[in-house]
Amino acid sequence: MPIRVQSLACAALLALGAALASGATAQPGTTAPPGTASSDKASHWPSKPVTLVIPYPPGGTSDIVGRQLADRLREELGQTIVVENKAGAATAIGATAVAHAAKDGHTLLLSAGSTFTVAPHLNDKLQYNLNDFAPVAPVSATPFVLVVRKDFPARDLREFAAYAQANPGKVNNATNGQGGLGHLLGELVATGLGVQLTQVHYRGAVPAALDLISGIVDSNIQALTNAVPAVNAGQYRALAVLSAERQPLLPQVPTFKELGYPQIVGDAWYAVFAPAGTPKPVLDKLGAAIRKITGSARFGAAMRKIGNQAQTGTPEQLRELTLQQSRRWGDLIRQHGIEAE
Repeated sequence: MPIRVQSLACAALLALGAALASGATAQPGTTAPPGTASSDKASHWPSKPVTLVIPYPPGGTSDIVGRQLADRLREELGQTIVVENKAGAATAIGATAVAHAAKDGHTLLLSAGSTFTVAPHLNDKLQYNLNDFAPVAPVSATPFVLVVRKDFPARDLREFAAYAQANPGKVNNATNGQGGLGHLLGELVATGLGVQLTQVHYRGAVPAALDLISGIVDSNIQALTNAVPAVNAGQYRALAVLSAERQPLLPQVPTFKELGYPQIVGDAWYAVFAPAGTPKPVLDKLGAAIRKITGSARFGAAMRKIGNQAQTGTPEQLRELTLQQSRRWGDLIRQHGIEAE
């Protein structure tokens, strides 16, 4: 009997020591409440600077959006947010780095929608997939607009469609790169209008826009952010926006939807993803902070200033959006036999 009493006492002491070491308050005969360890992870996160990886070079729309978000997250979380541009391979370099990062919430990805909705259909050697990530929250969307050179014979979308139908393949539409979202949107417009456009691929938005200004190409599906200054300066003309509603920065330009083409809708969007396996309490805390930011009037105004629209939503909504658009762009890519450059 004395031996058994001694063993029970030792066991109780060991249990008490373990409870104290884990930060819980334990009493003899009790155990720590379920979820205490998980809650602890959220309360101590972020315990060091958080890196927000942007898979594009500095200076573009994604970079501006990411830095705006990082500034606000610093205020919300009380921790340094380091923006790191990891560009290349159609966002695959940055996405791969985050997919293989520590699953502790201190490395995040500001993903473009194309990272998960377009790239996987064009590259079967990607070192990441959607299941490597935990969707956190949407951040913003970039509307697009069909623009034409200033001396193009069509003055509106109806005339553009009629001209293209009468001259199949003779309208040269600039894209920002073969297999990129601009290319897909160009094919979406052509298919929706029932016309044949010749897609002319450039290495980026700037050279495409310069050749449009010079009159070398006829049209371009351009991000509103880039189009507004040139349209306002009269360097080229806007015929229709691909968003569901008219845009405040180009209020006189109608939507494809109101002109009778409801299927011609598309945008670029940005959202935050974390490595899969990141503790749920950390994801919940991060998601709540992002939704507070993106739902604020301050962030909404900052996005409108650069031609973007603030977006907010849950992880479930973000995942569903990603899967839905992946199906959509995958179908279009197969229909037109589109390949990566």
